Amino acid sequence: MSKRKTTRKRSRTSWPARAAHSFGKPRLNAAAPSHGSIPPAFPGKAFPIVGLGASAGGLEALEEFFKQMPPDGGMAFVVVTHQHPGHTSLLPELLRRCAAMPVVEASDNLRVKQNCIYVARPEGYLALVNGKLQFMDCPDSSAVRLPIDYFFRSLAEDQRERAVGIILSGTASDGTLGVKAIKGATGMTMAQEPESAKYPGMPRSAIATGLVDYVLPAGQLPQRLVAYAKGPYLMPSGADADADAALPEPMPKIIVLLRNRTGHDFSSYKPTTIRRRIERRMNLHQLRGPQQYLSVLQDNPHELDLLFKELLIGVTSFFRDPDAFEALGKTLKTMLEARPDDAAVRVWVPGCATGEEAYSLAILLREGAERMKKRVTVQIFGTDLNSAGIDAARTGVYPDGIAVDVSRERLARFFTKEDGHYRLKKEIREMVIFAPQNVCKDPPFTKLDLISCRNLLIYLNGALQRRLLSLFHYALKPDGLLFLGPSESIGELRDHFAVVDKKAKIFRGTGQASALQAPLDLSASAGETAPTHAGIAEAAVAAPQPRLSATFERLLLGRFAPASVIVNERGDISFIHGRTGSFLEPASGQPRHNLLEMAREGLRLALAAALRRAARQKSEVVSEGVRVKANGSFTLVDVAVSRITEPESIRGLFLVTFRPARVAIARPAKRKKSASAGLPPGRVDELEQELQFAKETLQNTVEELQTANEGLTSSNEELQSSNEELQSTNEELETSKEEMQSLNEELQTVNAQLQSKMEAFSQANDDMQNLLNSTAISTVFLDGQLHIRRFTEEARKVFNLIPTDVGRPIADLASHLNYDQLVVDATEVLRTLAARETEVPTREGGWRLVRILPYRTTENVIDGLVITLVDITRTKRAEQAAEQSRAYAESIVATVRGPLVVLDPDLRVVSANRAFYRRFKVSAEQTERRLIYEVGNGQWDIPKLRQLLEKILPKHSTFEEFEVEHDFPTVGRRVMLLNARRLEQPPTQRGRILLAMEDVTESRGQSRSVKKDLRK
Repeated sequence: MSKRKTTRKRSRTSWPARAAHSFGKPRLNAAAPSHGSIPPAFPGKAFPIVGLGASAGGLEALEEFFKQMPPDGGMAFVVVTHQHPGHTSLLPELLRRCAAMPVVEASDNLRVKQNCIYVARPEGYLALVNGKLQFMDCPDSSAVRLPIDYFFRSLAEDQRERAVGIILSGTASDGTLGVKAIKGATGMTMAQEPESAKYPGMPRSAIATGLVDYVLPAGQLPQRLVAYAKGPYLMPSGADADADAALPEPMPKIIVLLRNRTGHDFSSYKPTTIRRRIERRMNLHQLRGPQQYLSVLQDNPHELDLLFKELLIGVTSFFRDPDAFEALGKTLKTMLEARPDDAAVRVWVPGCATGEEAYSLAILLREGAERMKKRVTVQIFGTDLNSAGIDAARTGVYPDGIAVDVSRERLARFFTKEDGHYRLKKEIREMVIFAPQNVCKDPPFTKLDLISCRNLLIYLNGALQRRLLSLFHYALKPDGLLFLGPSESIGELRDHFAVVDKKAKIFRGTGQASALQAPLDLSASAGETAPTHAGIAEAAVAAPQPRLSATFERLLLGRFAPASVIVNERGDISFIHGRTGSFLEPASGQPRHNLLEMAREGLRLALAAALRRAARQKSEVVSEGVRVKANGSFTLVDVAVSRITEPESIRGLFLVTFRPARVAIARPAKRKKSASAGLPPGRVDELEQELQFAKETLQNTVEELQTANEGLTSSNEELQSSNEELQSTNEELETSKEEMQSLNEELQTVNAQLQSKMEAFSQANDDMQNLLNSTAISTVFLDGQLHIRRFTEEARKVFNLIPTDVGRPIADLASHLNYDQLVVDATEVLRTLAARETEVPTREGGWRLVRILPYRTTENVIDGLVITLVDITRTKRAEQAAEQSRAYAESIVATVRGPLVVLDPDLRVVSANRAFYRRFKVSAEQTERRLIYEVGNGQWDIPKLRQLLEKILPKHSTFEEFEVEHDFPTVGRRVMLLNARRLEQPPTQRGRILLAMEDVTESRGQSRSVKKDLRK
């Protein structure tokens, strides 16, 4: 059973009365009426107050919401957003353009009114107290600001079931804890559909709690909200029904359906709690009558699961009621001081919900042990009915809103921050063991030092509360502590618990026996338990007989029936008829209604003998002429005892009647003279009568003794046989004990091995995690259905991933890649098992190398895919730069008029420009990748050129204007000036040689002509 926050009583009529209210014909999933037909809701009464939380991208969502919201819905709206303190907010002005209601900037001590919109200021926190807005200073300027959580919590506490929380577009997780608080107060919650939100972080975090009632686009939320507000759940009504009254029809049938579906019985819950939860579910479905909801449950089992979760909503937080936890910390300190080193402390938290309270106790105990420098083994058991809550508690991950409840020192000491969430450190998580449990029927933990059961008992009826408190007393050590909620008490078990701190509700067990005796059930058959006097009288009065007949029979009984008594076999009186004062009188001492103890002198022995004989035989036993002393004289009475066989209710009892003796006992005709001759007249007859009675009694006693001896002999034989069986059983138990000890040793060994393996696995997991993070490679692991199994931190830079995305399809996630074929390629790799590698651009202008490989297990089984995304932006840009440089160089080379040739270290032609091909009448195919000496049918096989390239160039990086005169087959004799330079290359690449040629044949010819002319 899960903890829930205390629900205040509200004035309302019972469900049947409200169901018969003039709501019109009930409808299932009926659409909300059009805006124009909505009458003013809640006139002059309490009305719903709606809190809207938004962050980044929230303006668009707020505009869509208020465009569809009618101006006369009868609700008030408070908008809380994330804005930088000191920033001048334009939000009120922007909302006035789209809203049909007045938009007011919230101010301190402003009373909230219907059909108005209030916008929180950027600075401070906004709270709601008694229907008025209050501005609060931020408790810590360095902490993360969570204004939505702060307002939602105050809204839930102030408005209870009239609170409505709506989460719109935004980042991180602000508002998640506020949603939990509103649901715990039986309010209603809504969230914008993440796919329609510009930033889905906040809606997705709220939806992950499983407590959001409606998930819709922002423009569709008003219609549902108006329909919910007009439902009977929030309608004003009369006086509240009796909280302890039985559940009206058909609620018991709903309880039966829940028990058949979930295996858990809610019949011991307080009727008010169950009724309000069911009414809220009815309101969500727009149902006006409980019979309709019963039909929905019968036709839709999934609704039973939702109702089950509704009844198990756990409202809890870290260090809830800080003053109480501070007092508990002092008490635990005293307890730890009395414990030796290496002592074990066992704690049980029934109804732990999502684990905050259990972890709070773990932190308290760890802090106490560290302050006293003691080694203490702490084992905390957290149990709850809700398996989903147990799973959440085991992970130890909570929204960043817990910063409001946990101090900065504790956050830094016991938590690590992860993507807008806090994760408890391993040392705290290992102190707590979580498990599903029904505290009402499952066995409890025992030998406990502390039980913390807060805000659970208030939802249970008195009988179950007493039973659980008795169970807690049994489970605690003699000096164990019990920690209850502020609205709970120990009730009737004051003798079993001593008060340690009355205000904090801390109690200590007294060690007294805790078994609570149930009242005797007088409805059992008389053969098992004798009815009381009052029980038989009530049965007689309740007998459905005609009034005249009953009066007549009573008159006859009073006039003619003798004095009678109904007793059981032991003589305990159940009913008395007539005047029995002459035969019975109260015994001295504590009053006891036993026939044999109340019998007057002379009657006890006769009654005892008659009862024994009547118990052995079926016929009536009569003792005549019994001498009874009453009022100083003796009278004779006939005593008759007979077994009652009808009616069934008193079968097995005995009817004892007292009648005056019919005749006196005849005296003997003749009597011998004896020592008794001197006795008074009649004394001898009395003595003879007593002697005869004594003989009969002795004879009966002897017979009963013989019978008893036979029974004892038979019992002795049975006991001997039982003793032998017990000895055999004891030997078997001894053997079993030895086997259990051996098994326990084996389990300890296995546990040590598992612990060692777990440590090795944890170390390997940490190494692997650090390896993946150090490679700076984005990695995503998918299962066979292409659902997210795991991802690295770097993957968040490519995909919008958060921890709750584990289990979601990869196709549902947005990414920064321009890669629409990701799912298609992943499916193909999963089908063909052939790896795929693709260079993909990103929307930011970068590049990623996407590799998709099959995921192989150690058994060589394909169990999904591994997607790695390597950032190749720098490499890609370098390639692009190199390509641009190459193209640039080639364009320059191509435009140079002189022939140019690029050679590799082996003097093979890498490339040449168009001037070279044109001048020497060769093609690229005939030139490239050939030795320079082989180009043009060997026309460059020039001895001077060989010497230049092979000997001079390696020694010198350049040479200039080296003149070569040669006959070229294609162009004739030419004079060429050669210029060469070694091109610098990276160390990983081979060098290059640039050879430039300048044809100076004409200039040389003219120079020679001039020289000849000068000679002449």
